Amino acid sequence: MGSSVLLRRLMLVVPVLFGMSVVSFLLIHLVPGDVVTVIAGAEIASDSEEAQNIRRSLNLDRPLVTQYLLWILGVAQGDLGLSLISKVPVSKEILSHLPVTLVLTVMALGISVLIGIPAGVLAASRRGRISDFLLRIASLAGMAVPTFFASVTAVLFFSLFAPAVRLFNTIDFGRDAVGAVATLFLPACVLALSSASTIMRYTRGAMLEVMREQYIQTARAKGAGPMRILLRHGLRTALLPVVTASGLIAAQLISGVVVVEQVFGLPGMGQLMLSAISTRDYTLVQGTVLAVGAMVVLINLVVDLTYHFLDPRI
Repeated sequence: MGSSVLLRRLMLVVPVLFGMSVVSFLLIHLVPGDVVTVIAGAEIASDSEEAQNIRRSLNLDRPLVTQYLLWILGVAQGDLGLSLISKVPVSKEILSHLPVTLVLTVMALGISVLIGIPAGVLAASRRGRISDFLLRIASLAGMAVPTFFASVTAVLFFSLFAPAVRLFNTIDFGRDAVGAVATLFLPACVLALSSASTIMRYTRGAMLEVMREQYIQTARAKGAGPMRILLRHGLRTALLPVVTASGLIAAQLISGVVVVEQVFGLPGMGQLMLSAISTRDYTLVQGTVLAVGAMVVLINLVVDLTYHFLDPRI
């Protein structure tokens, strides 16, 4: 991929993140409730002098346009502001929670790909047979089970039948990276349940279509073996739509992380965002939305680069 194409992709990041910042800013201000009540306490009247002083100190007495401009100017300078509740820099809060979400998402996507692509290839190669039928049934079941239900079921099952498995370990990548990854493995498997099923179906459909192409028939006529045709000629071309699906799935995984983190008590971005919304912590909500948006944009960029690797003509 040429540098000009990559530069154009990067330039698209700015308007996308700007639009997300505007939407998140407006939505959080539409949520019922007042951050001043959270800070001062419910016993303090919203029109009292103490409440008014808090509003002035947080610039909440200014018009929404002014509040947004003050915030976005700070973001442009690398300052996401302070959390209205904890008074801790938003960037510090995000950096302390981001590793859990990133590792969980990458693990879930990796598990989805490692299961979904081989299962899709196997189903396509055994089309119409019992193994193909069973794999399609399993994929439908995986897609039908909601993430929250799978999460709660996994916690109950391992708590009752495998109490030796510690589900709620402290996660510290600096001190015990292996232990942290081991703790995230079960949540990642739960998160990957639906996405692995989706990737399997995409792979199967793409493989069946590719195997009908003329060049596959030519390879057969030249005496190429079934595995060579399947993997070298068929899978490489079939991976293009699968890569697109994987990019979309990765973005969906980030949203599904919110549920999984809550059920498993993981200190990630989802838990941070829900906490910020419940306390009306405007700056923290806006900062987390920008961080999540940047992750999604980065995933799309990686998909573009992967496309170029699989087929340089694109």
